[in-house]
Amino acid sequence: MIILPISRLDIYMLKHWVAVNMVEGVGPAKLRKLLEEYHSIEEVCQRLSAPLDLAEVEIEKAQKLGIKMLSRVDQEYPELLTNIHDPPSIIYVNGEISPKDKKAIAIVGTRTATRYGKETAERLARELSSLGITILSGLAIGIDAAAHQGALEAGGRTLAVLGSGIDQIYPRQNVKLAEKIVNQGALISEFSLGQKPDTWTFPQRNRIISGLSLGVIIVEGHYDSGAMITAKLALEQGREVFAVPGNIELEQSKGPHWLIKQGAKLIESVDDVLDELQHVLEVKRPKVASGIKREPRDYSDLPEEEQKIMAVLSSEPKHVDEISSETGFPVSQVLGQLMMLEIKNFVRQLPGKMFIIS
Repeated sequence: MIILPISRLDIYMLKHWVAVNMVEGVGPAKLRKLLEEYHSIEEVCQRLSAPLDLAEVEIEKAQKLGIKMLSRVDQEYPELLTNIHDPPSIIYVNGEISPKDKKAIAIVGTRTATRYGKETAERLARELSSLGITILSGLAIGIDAAAHQGALEAGGRTLAVLGSGIDQIYPRQNVKLAEKIVNQGALISEFSLGQKPDTWTFPQRNRIISGLSLGVIIVEGHYDSGAMITAKLALEQGREVFAVPGNIELEQSKGPHWLIKQGAKLIESVDDVLDELQHVLEVKRPKVASGIKREPRDYSDLPEEEQKIMAVLSSEPKHVDEISSETGFPVSQVLGQLMMLEIKNFVRQLPGKMFIIS
């Protein structure tokens, strides 16, 4: 007999849930209808001719990988997730889900994030995490990775919901990030071991990101992005939706700006989240509010010409010709001063002779 460590659910019942989860074409919505019709997971399993022997092999594989499997009737299954319309029948967990994770905020956004977007996501995650709030995201490059990193830097908890089997980390460049998340939270997936990421797996997993959270913050995203899908699912699930405004000329700002027009809470600082969710988060506010904008730096010790250049720069890239036009300095002089400012770590150069404040 297989003994599943940690899980309180009898192995017999677990095998039935795992077997049904492995049947192709039976998603959360269809399973819900089947359970309404046949009343028990055993009857559903029999109806679908789901092979219990394959489920037993799956459980053995998970054990060897140190992965916990929780069915939706397990006592350790997250309570917030049980309340959504179509909760996953099984979740695979690498790491630990803690009672502290009941106070969770999701931060999601585009993979093609701007520097401003990534810095904002990381800063918000760090500040929320420092207040004891768990940060949820999807491990994707861009905004998701920045959110996880911010929580890790604060020494807080973070959960990553995967759009693949829990043994198939995607994207591969985030493998090391995933390992850190396991030590300060957990990786979570509803998909069977070995499931590769696909076009349908990411939209399906997004309901879990919103379902495990009390609110979702959108930092950059196109109209049809996965982040917007998550925002719409959050609204359906009765979660709060927050949106960070951005540059009106950028496509990445279209999604958050549309959400704000539809009534999403515009977020300028962590205080905006606390104002809306203080009754459930019950955290002690910091004495000084932490805003999204970076702290102003003192340029008074710089030469006058360099001060003029700093005055026209911001966190948005600006071409050297534009800097020359706004300061009145020749391009050759501007390039020399920008090089000195870069050495002093006041300025950062981007491809195409574009510059931003560092």
